[in-house]
Amino acid sequence: MIAYKQKMELKPKKDWYADYADDRNQDLLEPNLTWEDKVVKILHMARCRELTEYNNKLGCSVPTRFCGFNIAFFDLDKESEGVPWKPVDKIPDPPYCWLADSVNVIAIKVAESDRDYPISVFGTVLARDQYDYRCVYLFKRGRDDPQVITSKDDTLTLMGPYRALAVSDSMYFEFHLKIKGEGDVDEDLSKGYLEHSAIRHWKQPMTRSLYSCLSTVELVYTPVPSAMEASFAVSILKGPSNSIGKVTAWTTGNEDNKIDLYKKKVADVGGRGPVRGLVAVPVDEELVLRVSIFKGCEHEHDKSFQLVIGPAIDDCLVGLEPYELRVKISWRGVMNRRGPNSWGRPNMWWRLGTDDLLLL
Repeated sequence: MIAYKQKMELKPKKDWYADYADDRNQDLLEPNLTWEDKVVKILHMARCRELTEYNNKLGCSVPTRFCGFNIAFFDLDKESEGVPWKPVDKIPDPPYCWLADSVNVIAIKVAESDRDYPISVFGTVLARDQYDYRCVYLFKRGRDDPQVITSKDDTLTLMGPYRALAVSDSMYFEFHLKIKGEGDVDEDLSKGYLEHSAIRHWKQPMTRSLYSCLSTVELVYTPVPSAMEASFAVSILKGPSNSIGKVTAWTTGNEDNKIDLYKKKVADVGGRGPVRGLVAVPVDEELVLRVSIFKGCEHEHDKSFQLVIGPAIDDCLVGLEPYELRVKISWRGVMNRRGPNSWGRPNMWWRLGTDDLLLL
């Protein structure tokens, strides 16, 4: 009953595109718009119409991909490139004035499915942040490599983000997940996007639900104020173990919301290669890592190491007989965008009447 009421509260009184088109048609009447400006606005409207589909869960038509700004010429499929986040020792004082907020994604799960479990899930979940609004993949699997979800408690195995996300206002999470069917017949499981507002969404953790297609998908994440990017690699230097079994992370100011960054598959023995991870950490807190070691080939946790690491540490050794681990870590500040070249690239915006046009 509660879930039903939540869905009803989300149901708009009118289709999204109908309202949006009414507003944009009024924009076209602006007296100062050139013919070229009007063409760009119409191209944007046409792209939004292509991205709008009927949502059977909400009972109306809504956009299934990001279209918060004018996307007349924006490539929605282009991946984000590496960003020049600054080393923390290069950030001017006070750091709060220079650092953007971020988020840590804790889990993505299929909370409700119209198809009986187990289901084989493939497709993408991605983030678009304020650095460039391009694709930063959190989950990406092809049809030949689906993840089997056996219950509502299973979480998708995340592959990213590969860099810390930056948000001073809003960012977006975009979902396009399918269920692998018999033969060549697949079904849309989840399709749409969720917006995170750095101004409105500060609950720890945040749980946002996307109602679409055949499912309710839940996104669980924690907002991170004035963020540093902690990118690390953990290696076993000595000991009888085959591999690292699990790596969990949290920050000293948020011990209740732990992130499982890595879990070794029971059938995957592997070797001693480094396990890598990335966490956004508030500038006034430290990173906590808990590393569990597999015992031989029995796949049982033998020993666990817990390390508290601050931005002054970039390399550390820790021993607990008969093991020795090494953690190498890089600390960078997630910089606010101040001026056209503050993020190392030209301005990506063009002001068009009442619209912000994305140029990338």
